[in-house]
Order: sequence, then structure tokens, then C-alpha cells
Amino acid sequence: MLSKRATTPVLSAAAVALAGLCIAATAYAMSDEEIRAETERIAAQYSTAMAHCQTLQGHDRDICIEDAKGSQRVAQAERDAKLLGDAGHSYQVRVARAEADYRVAKERCNEMRGDAVGVCKKDAEAAYRKAQQDAQVKRVEAPPATSTDQPLTPLAPAGSAMPLANPGR
Repeated sequence: MLSKRATTPVLSAAAVALAGLCIAATAYAMSDEEIRAETERIAAQYSTAMAHCQTLQGHDRDICIEDAKGSQRVAQAERDAKLLGDAGHSYQVRVARAEADYRVAKERCNEMRGDAVGVCKKDAEAAYRKAQQDAQVKRVEAPPATSTDQPLTPLAPAGSAMPLANPGR
């Protein structure tokens, strides 16, 4: 059994580390009130858009509904990206935009007749694939997380009399 003396420093060090993590997390994360307000704003925007769509007829109504749904998905992805703020969620925002644009484009194609429908859908699919590839490229090209480490100093070539940039290290 561990003595009280041995566990106290370990527990206090763990408590300090946990408190530091909580402070760091709250500095970057949205508050619960901000999340709730953003979610309510997205829901209100969606309800307004759907109410507008109900006033339309035929294909215009279908296009409007797809646009409203896509806007809602993009807004939710943007909220999540703000909440978590990592490159993976920025990628999800770009994918949500690509999917929303693709669904609206497909719906617009349904208005056409004959061979134009097939050509339109192929164009929409090609644009969607291109947007997905662009999102993937931007995901890979995302800058690495910033580091608090000091920059690396160049090393002198072996056997050279050139002094190091920071000899005191």
C-alpha cells in the first residue's frame, strides 16, 4: 500500500496538469452558450429558407429545398470546425459545400430534357469530384500545428571551422 506522503505530490501534479489542460481547452473552444446560439441560428435560418421554399412550385421548389438542406449542412460543419478548430473539420466544411453544390446541380439538371440531362449530370458529377479532390489537397496542404519550440539552427558541415549559430545551447 502506498503511503499518503508518496501519493500527495503525484495527485497534486496531476491536478495541476488537468487544470492547465482545462484552461487551455476553454481558451480555444466555444462556450456552451455560443454553441447553443449558433445551433439555434442555424435552425432558424433553415426554417426561414424552408418556409420560402414552400411558396415555390415545381422544380424551383425542389432546388430551393436542396439548397436549404445543403446550407444547413454547411453551417453545421462550419460550427463544428469553429468548435474544434482542426484541419479535419475544415476538410468536412469543404466536403459539405461540395455535396450541397452537387445536390443542387443535380436538381437543376432534372429541369432539362433529352441528352442535356445526361450531360448536365456528368458535368455536375465532374465538378463534385473536382471539389472533393481540392478539399483533399487542402487537407494535405494544411499547415502543421504551431510549435512553441525554438527554430532549428543550421549545423556546420563536418570538419569545418565555422562556429555554430547558438553555441550556448
